[in-house]
Amino acid sequence: MKRRHLRKVGSLTAVVMLTSSCASLHQAGQNYGTAIGCIGGAALGGGITYLVTKDATKAVAGGLVGGLAGCMAGNVWQNREKALAQIAAEEHIAITSQPLQAQQKSGTETVGLVAQVEDSGMFDTNSAQLSASGLRQVRKIAAVMKEGDQNGVVLIVGHTDATGSASWNQKLSEQRAQSVGRVLQLAGLNPQKLYFQGAGSSRPLADNTTPDGRAANRRVEIVGLADEALLRQRVEQEGNNLAYLRYGTQPATAQQAKSAPAPASAKRRPVDSRSAKKAPSVPPTAETRQTAAASTGTENNKNWVNFGGEAVSTSTLPLAANLKPRSSGFSLISQANASGVTGSCLTDSARVAGVAKNLASGKAIEAHQTREYFNGMNGRAWAGLVNNHLVTLSPVKVLKENAAVVANPNVYITRNYQNSGNRKADAPISAVANAWEGEDSILYRVYLPSEKQQPLSCIDLLVPKNATKAQQGQLFYTSHSNAWVANYSPTRS
Repeated sequence: MKRRHLRKVGSLTAVVMLTSSCASLHQAGQNYGTAIGCIGGAALGGGITYLVTKDATKAVAGGLVGGLAGCMAGNVWQNREKALAQIAAEEHIAITSQPLQAQQKSGTETVGLVAQVEDSGMFDTNSAQLSASGLRQVRKIAAVMKEGDQNGVVLIVGHTDATGSASWNQKLSEQRAQSVGRVLQLAGLNPQKLYFQGAGSSRPLADNTTPDGRAANRRVEIVGLADEALLRQRVEQEGNNLAYLRYGTQPATAQQAKSAPAPASAKRRPVDSRSAKKAPSVPPTAETRQTAAASTGTENNKNWVNFGGEAVSTSTLPLAANLKPRSSGFSLISQANASGVTGSCLTDSARVAGVAKNLASGKAIEAHQTREYFNGMNGRAWAGLVNNHLVTLSPVKVLKENAAVVANPNVYITRNYQNSGNRKADAPISAVANAWEGEDSILYRVYLPSEKQQPLSCIDLLVPKNATKAQQGQLFYTSHSNAWVANYSPTRS
């Protein structure tokens, strides 16, 4: 084995998501499962040994042992694929799959399979109780998972659509995942090797504004991995997967209202990411500011702040579309290109996902402990002018490890900061932040509470790594069902 291959890490991963409609199963797993298992096992054995010991000689030996284990695991995977196809036919449920790839500096390497199936009628409405048909289907799936090698671990992840609150969806999805885990336990799987997690509505696969999209987002996911180390890595990476940025997490009515075309009276060019790069911190003319205030009709509201922005229209481009996926590094997920993102923070809501817990103990898996922050995101404040008003976010705390947000920021608005010299900010507004890491930049998204009328709705920032100023920024605010966007380029203070 060449030294340059020692860093490659593979894993035989099978993900099963439960659903109903027509049956379709990827044929590669059935036809070439053993061969892929041998290759993946060798990469897994050598790669994990190298990561743990940093010893190239031991990594070669680990690769040989892993190759033998991978051959056996590949045969188990192939048998499970065939059994799942039979269940799909019997139960009239759809199981679709695609190869799972590890991203390397030299390219990508196929290391396993991801199969997706919608959850339709598996649970009673707003309940974690399996329906009669759902229980029958899960029992069949459990029997398949029990067959063959039982040395690995299994993670069950529950997912919902965006209907209802994020916290309720997370709780319900976790309870449903635990219910499925109990069925697997009763079938004979070791509960100490079973884990469950509730992702709620935080990881949409389809558009929540359509019935078909919401149906696709309701699913239960069963992930088989070689050991807990790989399980931990997948859990961490899935929380930062750019693929889930493509669709928003707000209910259909909210998204459609906020995405509505601008009123005819607002005949102005909508802001997009290209204009945001060149836009000054303060919009140029008093005429523009007066137009925005007159169009909204809320200048007499005590919470109203005129940020002098542009009317949001269907041509307003989201900054998230400019976030480039990372091109290197070990990965157990399929990263989607963020250029497919269709919405901004205006059609999104705070993404709430629970931790993965062990079914036997109820304890969460241990997360990597790190205190390394992105530059300027270690608790510093970020502030910038928007139409003479100073908007400050503090604290901004984002770890380098998977762009994890450590603390949510408060939003401070100091009105007429530039013109009148006012230095007294309004009362701080508690916000929630999510962050995603791209190849060159961080997308930092701030959500303000929607239950009360606020001066602004949300903020999107694209911050280059190791920079002290946001590359691009969009500040959104709404009134009377009309949405507006202003350029916002804060600097760390």
